[in-house]
Amino acid sequence: MKEVERNNQSIMDGQEMGGTAIQEVITRAVQDEEFKSLLVNDPDIALKDYELSEMQLMLIKSLDEEDFDKLTAENMEEFFAADSAVYTPDIDAQLEIEEATEDDI
Repeated sequence: MKEVERNNQSIMDGQEMGGTAIQEVITRAVQDEEFKSLLVNDPDIALKDYELSEMQLMLIKSLDEEDFDKLTAENMEEFFAADSAVYTPDIDAQLEIEEATEDDI
């Protein structure tokens, strides 16, 4: 357990230099097999030192070992961009706007 605590502190220190907690967790899981196993089997213990939102916790807890195995250095940036992105469709571009005339009033 001491090793996990030391690694968590190292990651927490790294967060102060930039990046988000979820990025740190996912990156660590991809690079550290022992942490990945702990994260999959006991996420509450693995994540206890990370400040994550409820949404981020749900996301991480929904991932299994195969999901982590699919992540690579090349596709992680896209994964993190999806985490922080807020989808807002461009509704105005799709709407046909009718202007009111004097007769409509």
